[in-house]
Amino acid sequence: MILRLLMILPLLLFLSACSVKSRTFSAPNKEHYLNASVIGYQNIRNWGDRTSDDIYHNAKSLRSNNSLNKRVDILALSSGGEDGAYGAGFLEGWSKRGDRPEFFMVTGVSTGALIAPFAFLGSKYDYVLKDLFTQTSKENIVTATPLSALFGGSSIGDNTPLRRRLEKVVTNDLIAEIAREGKRGRILQLGTTNLDAQRPVVWNITNIARSGRPDARKLILDIMLASSSIPGTFPPVLIDVTIDGKRYQEVHVDGAVTRQIFVYPHDMNIPKLEKKLGVHPEKKFWLIRNTKIDPEYSPVSLNISDIGDRSISTLIKYQGVCNLYNIISLAKRDGFDVHITNIPPSFNMPSKDTFDREYMRALYKVGYERGRLGQAWHNSLK
Repeated sequence: MILRLLMILPLLLFLSACSVKSRTFSAPNKEHYLNASVIGYQNIRNWGDRTSDDIYHNAKSLRSNNSLNKRVDILALSSGGEDGAYGAGFLEGWSKRGDRPEFFMVTGVSTGALIAPFAFLGSKYDYVLKDLFTQTSKENIVTATPLSALFGGSSIGDNTPLRRRLEKVVTNDLIAEIAREGKRGRILQLGTTNLDAQRPVVWNITNIARSGRPDARKLILDIMLASSSIPGTFPPVLIDVTIDGKRYQEVHVDGAVTRQIFVYPHDMNIPKLEKKLGVHPEKKFWLIRNTKIDPEYSPVSLNISDIGDRSISTLIKYQGVCNLYNIISLAKRDGFDVHITNIPPSFNMPSKDTFDREYMRALYKVGYERGRLGQAWHNSLK
């Protein structure tokens, strides 16, 4: 399990303390890091814990989406590692059912960030998700590099195999298609964690795609990898930025470090945005939580590994539940209907290893059947 890998982080920190590798460029300083921008881009990201005023000023760009007057559907895809097989299967089952909407906005964190671009573009890309979550094994995701970690490396694994796999499907044609959907007033957003700032970052992938820049594909791939880079297990992604013409580097890791699922910041003024757009649509949140949310009883052995593993898994579970409660609160405030689906308690197949292919295939099938039957949605956590 990934959680067991996280347990050795303190040892790695101790062993590599005297030989830590440096960045190509220094980190932005505390006084000016808020002014950092990605080289060559504008309006492609904001802090996930604060609404940018740009969304109100640029609201007219959303008016090209004619459906906003009638309906707004927001799909949020959570973290969960190999449990992303549930969400991938659920989406295909939902497609087969025939009532999967075209989403105004899709957001993704961690494994959800790997799913989100394909979910955004619709059911014709379900086959990509099926391949990614049923034909993948650990060897297709990460190469173990324990010796590198002992001598100053940033992780115990190298996710180059995952990058290569993504490069085959995140093509320039796919980027162009995301750009076209952006011009129609639709939004794709992925979340990372800026580890220097200890803050969530939301990346507007549609705006990156619409930039027309030759490095847009690389940046999108970097963001997908950063969002799914479990600290210590996968290396962080360094993002080059500038401040007053000087170059720096930010460290970005798994978006789930700061939150496991998101829709928009708590301070966003939805009535103000609706007034700007002149719309009063029916509004729905569709939340796919790629894990179980109910407590799971299991006696714990009194050794440091099992206690640590169980404690971390419990911490992650309840952080995710808290994220869902926050979104439910937003929904009540802003007039959204909430629809939540998650891995059912009845799924109890053990995973033999990280990214166990047989485990993911079984979970994909469960997700598919629940999506096809349309009976897996609930609107509360009670």
